[in-house]
Amino acid sequence: MFSHEGIPLVFLFLVLLLGVLTAVLHPVHAFFSWLKRRKQKTSAGVVKEMDAR
Repeated sequence: MFSHEGIPLVFLFLVLLLGVLTAVLHPVHAFFSWLKRRKQKTSAGVVKEMDAR
């Protein structure tokens, strides 16, 4: 490998690494936020049910 090829390869590697991290972390974050919303909705339903009595 020649010395002038190093910087573009490092840049390409960093861009691909960010893409992989995004592809992995986004669904994980979406799943946990869905669980959090579901938990809040369930607890709000219990409170609403208790208020109705």
